[in-house]
Amino acid sequence: MVLECSEAKNRNFCISADNKFSEVSLQTYEQYINLLNDREYSAALINREGTITSPDVQGVFVKKKNGKLGIMLGQEFNPIVFRGQCNDYPFMPSSKRYELFDGNERVRHSVEWIKKNEFIQLIAKSPYYTRTSEFEVLNCKYEYDMEAIAKQYNLVSENIDVTKNLMVAYFFAYTYVDEKTGERRPLEGFEYNTPMLYIGSIRELFYRANETVENLSFQAITSAKAQQTLSLRIGNNYDYVKSLFIKTELPKNTEIAKNVYEQFEGGRRLLPRDYASKYAKYITDSKTINDNLVSVYCKLTETDEIWLRGEYKKLGFELTDKQYNISDEAYTFINKEIDDYIIPYLDNKFIFRGIK
Repeated sequence: MVLECSEAKNRNFCISADNKFSEVSLQTYEQYINLLNDREYSAALINREGTITSPDVQGVFVKKKNGKLGIMLGQEFNPIVFRGQCNDYPFMPSSKRYELFDGNERVRHSVEWIKKNEFIQLIAKSPYYTRTSEFEVLNCKYEYDMEAIAKQYNLVSENIDVTKNLMVAYFFAYTYVDEKTGERRPLEGFEYNTPMLYIGSIRELFYRANETVENLSFQAITSAKAQQTLSLRIGNNYDYVKSLFIKTELPKNTEIAKNVYEQFEGGRRLLPRDYASKYAKYITDSKTINDNLVSVYCKLTETDEIWLRGEYKKLGFELTDKQYNISDEAYTFINKEIDDYIIPYLDNKFIFRGIK
């Protein structure tokens, strides 16, 4: 089913539409959704139409409404996704968690928005984007979602994450982020925390919140692979989207929290130290602000630019026109990451259904 690419493709992942597949097009996102089972039969290897799949499948390629390639994780007919939280918080994307009428909140929002866009501009220069955006299945090129990437690396985003892996959801339910160190720690006391598991169906989300899931897709980076993450663009519909999930309160048990934490080596197995994470931390910690992005932010949000620049000065930020660039070492490492982990994963574990 998978045809090898030529060296001219820079060893990028490609399933050719030539020869054998010349009259075949990739199944659409809606066709993929219609093959999914209902919740009750989620793990079945056969769907309601009698179509059979392989137990080895870990993902499916689909054609999105805009003609781009989407990558869906999980057993082919299984619609179930999970989300874990250490409390019954709203499914609110980080971009919505600001009281913008407050001056301090406005400044914080602007800094985090600018840092996110500095990170996006940097990633756009890297092989993470330049190579993976060339991944192709039956003439559909992969759509790289920068908001999803920002969310993956804890930058402000319009998205929230769900996972196809139940134990990953448990990890995020039974851990919290230490404000002093920024590291994840297992829950030890439950006076203020209640671990929660949310179970949703991609099929139900599609039919009841169609616009929300239009951008649902796996991002071809190692951290998303490790967490089995799919990213949801939910905008202001977070309460409604949350209502479509089954909510379960998990046991308040320190031994469970400890065991889940240790199973994932304190999160190291889920949060690999790739170059994207290093750049995200460096940009976030830097006391510089891109001068041009300040002007862009103020125009978009109708913020007083003179006032905002004054607030940056008070906080010790240096405004600069310099942009971040990818080092030669990082460029080599990222290419190796794609060659050794991402392409073999897509090549060996994912399938597509061609439509004549």
